[in-house]
Amino acid sequence: MTKKSRRIIFFICIILFLLIAPYIVMYSLGYRVDVANKKIVTTGGIYVKALPQGANVIIDSKINKKTGILSNAVFVQNLLPKQHTVVIKKEGFHDYQKTLEVKEREVTKLEHIILFKNNIVFQILEDKTQSPFNKKTLEDAYIIKNNTLYYSDIEENNQLSPTQKNTPIIKNIIAFKVLDKNIVWLSLDGFLYNFNMERKNTEKLSVRDIFIHQKNIYTLLIFNQTIFLKENDTLFIFDEKIKSFENFYGSVKNMQISPDRQKILYCNDHEILFSFLNSNNPEKIFLNRFSKKINECHWINNEYVIFSLENSIIISEIDKRGNINAISLKETISLQGNADINIQSPEILFNKEDGKLYILTQNTILVSEKLIP
Repeated sequence: MTKKSRRIIFFICIILFLLIAPYIVMYSLGYRVDVANKKIVTTGGIYVKALPQGANVIIDSKINKKTGILSNAVFVQNLLPKQHTVVIKKEGFHDYQKTLEVKEREVTKLEHIILFKNNIVFQILEDKTQSPFNKKTLEDAYIIKNNTLYYSDIEENNQLSPTQKNTPIIKNIIAFKVLDKNIVWLSLDGFLYNFNMERKNTEKLSVRDIFIHQKNIYTLLIFNQTIFLKENDTLFIFDEKIKSFENFYGSVKNMQISPDRQKILYCNDHEILFSFLNSNNPEKIFLNRFSKKINECHWINNEYVIFSLENSIIISEIDKRGNINAISLKETISLQGNADINIQSPEILFNKEDGKLYILTQNTILVSEKLIP
C-alpha cells in the first residue's frame, strides 16, 4: 500500500468518525430521529408496576418484558415522545390495556395495576355472624325519637341505667354523626353544632342557617374532617371559610371514603364520580355514566372501585388517562356441590380486612376468594 493510499484511508476514517461520533453521543444521551415528524427529539420512558407477579408488559406490540419474582415492575426507556399502547397480560387473568402519552425527558408511570382473575371463586357464607353487612357503626349507639337524641337499646349500651337511657342527650336534632368524643349534629333551627361528650358543652359551627324541610331526610357524613350533608339525594359541603353549607352535587345516593382517606367516591342512579379532599371545594371528577341503574359503589383500594348495575357487578380503575379499564363479574356463579346462583339485585361490600368481596343476593351471602394481593 502506497503512502498516498494510507493517507486517503486515514482521512476517510477521520471523516467517518466525525460523522458517526455525534450520532453515537446523541444516541447515548437519549436523542432519536423522529422519522414521521422529520426532527430530532429527546426520548422518554414508561414505568409499569403490576400485580400479581409474572405478568407480561407489552408496549406497542413490539417490546415485551415480564415482571419477576423479586420485582413486580418494568421500566422501558428510549421511547419516542408520542402515544404508546401498553398491554399487561397474565394467563388466567383479564388483560389490561391503556394508551399513554410519553413526553421528552419524562417517565410516564403506571404504578397501581391489578390484574383480576377471569374466574373468581365464590362460596356460600354459612356463618351469618361473620357477615360484614351486619357491622355496627358508632351511630348505632344512639337513636333519634321526636327530634331528640337518646342512647339506643343495642347490646353495647346494656351497662347504662334506665335513667341514662331515658335522659335526652341532644334536643331539636334532625341528623348527627359521631366523631371521636364528639357528636356533630344538625338542629331544627338549620345550624350545625358540635357536642363534646366529655365536657358536655355545645359549640355552634355554622354562621348561616339552612332551611329545614321536616319531611325531607337529612344525613350527615364526615370524611377526613370534611363535613357533608345530604338532603334527600342533594349533597352539600360545609365550607370552613364561610362557615356554612354550599351545594356540592345535585344527586347522590351512595358515598364512600377511600382507604387512604384522601378521596371520596359517590354515585347516583347513572353516574359515578370521585373527588380529592384537598380543598373547601373539591373538584368533581367524572368516572363513568351508564344507562342501567347503579345500585351502589365502593372502594376496593385507593385506585380501584367496585359497583353494581342492576344484576351486574363491575370492577374499575379510576385512572382516567386514555381508556378506563373495567371488568364485569359473571352474573351466574357456580359453587362446588351447589346449584348455580344467579346474581339478582345484589348488595355488595368489599371487606378491606380480608380482601374479599361479599355479595348478598336471593337471601344468600356469597364470599369470594381474596381479590387483591
